[in-house]
Amino acid sequence: MRDVYDFAKFFIKNGADSEPNTYDGNMKLQKLLVLANMAYRAQYQKPLYNEDVLAFENGLVVEKVRLKYRNDYSAFKAESETFHPDFDKEEYETLNAVLGVYGHLSAKELSDLNHQFKSWKQAYQKGISPEGYHDKKKSVVDFSAFPEDIEAVGKAIKAYKETQKNAPRHEVINGVTFYYDDIALTDDVIAELEKFSRVCEENVYNVCKDDGRLVIY
Repeated sequence: MRDVYDFAKFFIKNGADSEPNTYDGNMKLQKLLVLANMAYRAQYQKPLYNEDVLAFENGLVVEKVRLKYRNDYSAFKAESETFHPDFDKEEYETLNAVLGVYGHLSAKELSDLNHQFKSWKQAYQKGISPEGYHDKKKSVVDFSAFPEDIEAVGKAIKAYKETQKNAPRHEVINGVTFYYDDIALTDDVIAELEKFSRVCEENVYNVCKDDGRLVIY
């Protein structure tokens, strides 16, 4: 099983932490990592990575990633920029779906979402001592005890995938969106569309082929 750092690097490389090298950037990264794990569990009945997930006041956290981001961001960012993942199809689909569903949300919005999970509530309460001290060792989340949390994330991911499957195919070139259906975007077609995009007056076009001739309308 892959190290959780690999998935963190993927998210950082794709700008998913939104506010780099900040508390909020770190918090958002944590939430996306945990949601990716939950989404993978929902689809394949096993975790995406083995690292423990802890319940903090602001939501669910992968502690070793949180600390590396906080204490050594520059190195973490550099490693992420040069990272070339070799994820399998299921991992790629899960990560991209999590970005599609949750990537636009702020750290605060993702934290609020975490607070709805029963798995977070139980683990967070277990980790708070009578004196108010947060014991990390007692705050490990047991996702298996709360399948409804996993199911909720799984439903969101499934709905997103269905939407993407039925969405019209398109390519954006120089800010112009070209929708297409039954043609292959070969290098020659891309070259024609690129040339057209530099002189056209609209932002959206449909593309098809008529008797072998490219038609843009």
